[in-house]
Amino acid sequence: MADKDAGYSGFIARFVGSAEAVLYLIVALFLVLMAVAAFFIVARDLSSLIFEGLAIDAIYTALNDLLIVLIIAELLQIIVVFIQKRQLDLRLILAAGLTAMIRRVLIFGVENIPWEEMAVTAVLIAIIAAAIYVIGREKIEFSK
Repeated sequence: MADKDAGYSGFIARFVGSAEAVLYLIVALFLVLMAVAAFFIVARDLSSLIFEGLAIDAIYTALNDLLIVLIIAELLQIIVVFIQKRQLDLRLILAAGLTAMIRRVLIFGVENIPWEEMAVTAVLIAIIAAAIYVIGREKIEFSK
């Protein structure tokens, strides 16, 4: 009976592992599609700068959209590393978070944001920067 249970658990583990791999592949494909779509949006933003004249709001918009592309690329890199090594690289996750926070700070320039929200964002940036500094070159990974 123990051999039969071991066979079932092995089958279930392989099935769940395969399903997980398929999910990561689908997420990666969607991220690639989003990155391509975001590049077209950045191109549209830049063309409006050229044809409609230079405006600081248009530059903010283009920069915001470009940072979204970078965040998508960082998320895709996290997934690729996880698929290859079956490990999460904490530095990549922190870098994506830092890019998102920097994007948020740049948005503050064009939006009316309460000071409390700005303070929370500043604290989060400091925490992420400190975490990146502490990790340094030491590779900390979470194995699955």
